[in-house]
Amino acid sequence: MPSTVRPSQQSRPARAPTRRGRAAHSPLPVLVTALAVLGGCAIILPIVGMGTRVSWGQLPQLLATPSARAALWLSLRTCLASTAACVVLGVPLALLLSRSWPGVRLARVLAVLPMTMPPVVAGIALLSTLGNRGILGAQLRQWGLPVAFSTTAVVIAQVFVSMPFLVVTLEAALRSRDGRAETVARSLGAGPWRVLVRVTLPLAAPALARGTALALGRSLGEFGATIAFAGSKEGVTRTMPLAIYLEREKDTATSLALAAVLIGLSFLIVGATTVDWSRLAGSLRPAPVDGSEGVPPSAPAADSDGAAAGSAGPRSSAPAGGTGRGQALRVAFELEARDVVVDLEVGAGRTVALIGPNGSGKSTVCSVVAGLLDAERGRVVLGGRVLDGPGRFVRAGRRRVALLSQDPGVFTHMSVLGNVVFALRCQGVGRGEAARRARAELAAVGAAHLASRSGGALSGGQAARVALARELATGPRLLVLDEPMSALDVTARQEMRRLVARRCAEEGLTLLLVTHDVLDLTALAEDVVVLDRGRVVEQGPTARILSAPRSDFVARLTGTAVLTGLLDGEAGSPALRLPSGRLVHGRPQEDPAEDAEDTEDRRVDRGETLDPGAPGIALVPPDAVALYREAPHGSPRNFLACRVTGLERSGALVSVRLELEEGRYLSAAVTAGAVAELGITEGREVFCVIKAVQVRIVGRRR
Repeated sequence: MPSTVRPSQQSRPARAPTRRGRAAHSPLPVLVTALAVLGGCAIILPIVGMGTRVSWGQLPQLLATPSARAALWLSLRTCLASTAACVVLGVPLALLLSRSWPGVRLARVLAVLPMTMPPVVAGIALLSTLGNRGILGAQLRQWGLPVAFSTTAVVIAQVFVSMPFLVVTLEAALRSRDGRAETVARSLGAGPWRVLVRVTLPLAAPALARGTALALGRSLGEFGATIAFAGSKEGVTRTMPLAIYLEREKDTATSLALAAVLIGLSFLIVGATTVDWSRLAGSLRPAPVDGSEGVPPSAPAADSDGAAAGSAGPRSSAPAGGTGRGQALRVAFELEARDVVVDLEVGAGRTVALIGPNGSGKSTVCSVVAGLLDAERGRVVLGGRVLDGPGRFVRAGRRRVALLSQDPGVFTHMSVLGNVVFALRCQGVGRGEAARRARAELAAVGAAHLASRSGGALSGGQAARVALARELATGPRLLVLDEPMSALDVTARQEMRRLVARRCAEEGLTLLLVTHDVLDLTALAEDVVVLDRGRVVEQGPTARILSAPRSDFVARLTGTAVLTGLLDGEAGSPALRLPSGRLVHGRPQEDPAEDAEDTEDRRVDRGETLDPGAPGIALVPPDAVALYREAPHGSPRNFLACRVTGLERSGALVSVRLELEEGRYLSAAVTAGAVAELGITEGREVFCVIKAVQVRIVGRRR
């Protein structure tokens, strides 16, 4: 059979590659473009005009004069010294101003004030403070340390007028930064200095570089404060701007030459901040000969699941059968600020899923367990060790608790290998041993081939693997996963589930899992704890919670409708009476004599709680509901009229939302053909038949 080619598959003319990879921008209005051109001309034309007056051919001779060389050399020395002082003093000031504390708004205004102050006024302020008759200058002069009218005065004047440029630029970047990277570093055990030097400042490096360049450029052009505070003595205080001003009348050619040099230096300084030095370094780095991207020769290849074949991880000696290094967790705390009161336990080596609606307190529990949040009242105990309690608080990173949240938090300024090494270094591991163990951890999660790749060049699934390797490298006793798979696609999510299950089984880890995905529960969780409004409303084995949900959230999660009313009938023929008086019949209750295992949870689910007139619930799965356009023949036990309130696609089926009466809803799963055949539309009245054998009637806990 000859193949056909669709129009979309036919060859198309190749487009010019000049715009490949660029983001598409909406066009600007013509008026805005015209005003932008005028603004650019206002900046560029004066510089071009000055360039037409410079004697470019005589530039070397003009700059070789003693006065020009002295001014140029003095400017370079003082600018470098003042820029160094701006970095040493300005970076801490920017860090302080980026925080929230009483009076910070006023402090930010004062820090910017020298930028708006006339230069001569700045010089007068310095002279009044550090001059020979100033508040501090007089005392310094008595000690034999005069400041005014010296080279030191030049540096001080430049620092005063230029440091605000660095502070404002860096402070704005720090205040608007995403603090998740610092939170991740804290959870890995990094102290304040390590977080600052290895995470905060590297991530703010572009702003720091631009602020430093602006400060250096401003120091080069400083004139007013210098001449008022330091004077103009050749070789001592006469910088290039002062030399240009003095030479302007008697030697115009030299002043223009110095001005051209000053503009050129400023252009180079500021222009250097626009270069992507990391990409440039990467392009100059020789590529691996074998194309392995930094895979060590001994690293195992990845199998079809993405995990390293034949590798059980760097700690594969952990005993099988769930008797590894996982420890029991007990969390009991009350946090009034978030209205969360939680008391739960996780057995050693077991997996407990924490589920509930948004805002129910799941992430709060994770933060308290990991040490990122201090519980006001309560205790956190892991393996008999009190982590949080009266008079004791073990900070994050020292609890042997690994936290992996929705954002993998891979450090984008580090390589993949560097990310894992960072975690090990935070635990006090030496550099060589940290690199060896980091490669082993990456191999264990199937990411050894990514070792040399930048952390910012990873896909979502790759970032999740690297983050998991980084957390497990710290040797945790408890692994806390706060929806780390929520942002992954279906394939990556499946691979991540298999990887987490395999690593937890290999090492016998205790796992606390926060999720909204039923597949995560069935694949990973042994027990489920349901939170609602900061309280535990349901808990028990996963199979029982999913098959017989008692909370609206779990019912919606599994697609089961929860009808509330009053119990009716008896154990052999239970029913639920709705507020309207209609009955919903359910399947007979189990006979307690048929099962010797008589646990409390099973007694609650059986007919022992069936007390006619008491509050009860009916659990109705979607596949127990059949829809009819007209009243069906026969006498089905559960035959009710209802109204369609919504339709939503659910895989290959259509989920039909039905309202029995006010506040009582059902869901039915039907095919798209049935929707068309029955003419089901929103607002239409239909009849539903509910299979009694699939309905569970249980008492509702008061």
